[in-house]
Amino acid sequence: MSIDIFEIIMTKQDGRNLRSINSQKLIVDACIKLFKAGNLEPTAQQVADESGVGIRTVFRQFDEMENLFKSVDAVLSKDYDFNVKYDPSSSFETRLQSVVNHMNAGYKKHKLIMFMTVSNMWKYEFLRENFLMYQDRIKDKTEEVLPEVLGFDNESRHLFHASLSFAMWTRLRGQKLNNDQLKKAMLRQCLLIANDNK
Repeated sequence: MSIDIFEIIMTKQDGRNLRSINSQKLIVDACIKLFKAGNLEPTAQQVADESGVGIRTVFRQFDEMENLFKSVDAVLSKDYDFNVKYDPSSSFETRLQSVVNHMNAGYKKHKLIMFMTVSNMWKYEFLRENFLMYQDRIKDKTEEVLPEVLGFDNESRHLFHASLSFAMWTRLRGQKLNNDQLKKAMLRQCLLIANDNK
């Protein structure tokens, strides 16, 4: 019975690749868990402790924390939903209410990850770029649901989008508004801007 050396080598390589993929998943999942627990800038050691792998393994899989954050962002971005459900024949206010509800649900679901992005984007260029890209996608989707906004003057258009932003949502949450109050305040502010542009 002959032994195929190539098959033995490939089996070993496949085993190493599988272990490497498993280690990467453990590390990324641990980092996400730390973010969701409120640790917005975890150290490599904290990630290693949470994942159950050694610190050397963390750095072998991710030579820099930036690369780890990139992998985390790639995983989390698959869960972002930019598609607002709305009736295109409904009134501006009804469609705006759909946008406000959608934004609030998204901000509530992803708040810790978004805080992580905002707190770390001064260190990592890719987070800055991604944050701006997501803001543009939110703006484009909002204007798809509310094409009337395209007819606003430039200043009003920017104010309208700022009123629907994560920054505004965070500010209102910080002022102890509950979910319903928060949505009502955002809706009211947007309607004031829209009425100024009639």
